[in-house]
Amino acid sequence: MAMRLLILIALLILPIDVAAAEDRRVFFGTWGTAHQCARKPVKPGGTFLAEPYEISDEWLRQGRLWCLLSWGPIEKRPDGYFSGAHARCGEDTVRQYFLGMVLSDGELTLRWGFPTSSGPLKQCPRS
Repeated sequence: MAMRLLILIALLILPIDVAAAEDRRVFFGTWGTAHQCARKPVKPGGTFLAEPYEISDEWLRQGRLWCLLSWGPIEKRPDGYFSGAHARCGEDTVRQYFLGMVLSDGELTLRWGFPTSSGPLKQCPRS
């Protein structure tokens, strides 16, 4: 809890270049590793498929997991963008995360609190 408070204070105090809300579209799309984008089995010969992350204005989805997103401000950086969202994931048992999104040089990293992260992820080719 103290770490979250420190991050929030730092975001409020530090001078940042806040981009327009429509710039969050840079995060939209289907993101994953080559394995996830191809939706290959997690284990060879298995039936459970690796799934990419699909991000839209209100939702993040990975396979059957859905998270409702409440976006924070978008910070434009020299090499890309940063944003955060409050993610409420699940249906019967809802888990909540502060989801940090770093887009740098065409690669997206999702930070699910600390220290868990997913990435770097690339945009999946459209099929």
